[in-house]
Amino acid sequence: MAHRTYLPSLKLVVMGEGPELKAVASLCSAMKIDVDVLSRDDLTLGLAARNVRYDLWTACLLLFHDHEWELAPLEQALTSEAFYIGAQGGERARYDRTLALAARGVSEEQIARLTSPVGLMPACKSPRTLALSAVSEIVDRYEQMRAAA
Repeated sequence: MAHRTYLPSLKLVVMGEGPELKAVASLCSAMKIDVDVLSRDDLTLGLAARNVRYDLWTACLLLFHDHEWELAPLEQALTSEAFYIGAQGGERARYDRTLALAARGVSEEQIARLTSPVGLMPACKSPRTLALSAVSEIVDRYEQMRAAA
């Protein structure tokens, strides 16, 4: 008897603001990647992020310039099963983010799950390049999981 395994397709939850958010959403649409896009305006309502559900085949990408906006969504993602959790920003943002998450009671093990900076190419200068770099990194990790499943 033949055995066939069906694996879920990649899903991406992306939250943020500005042209980077639009570039990731556009790239995911072109690649037929299932994506939920939540802008800073959505998060202001306080309802959107609480309704997000992550599973083993879901990635979370945060694209905020004002990093205070990302703490609550990051905390939620870090306690989930999401296979990838990334947040844009350089070394200073990563350091500040780590301290802020620790102050909120997030464990070192959970914080260690966070990828920052994001992407395969360091220091991208344009929103489209950042989108390509970040989505490529996420797809690479997803494909590694599929191969191992």
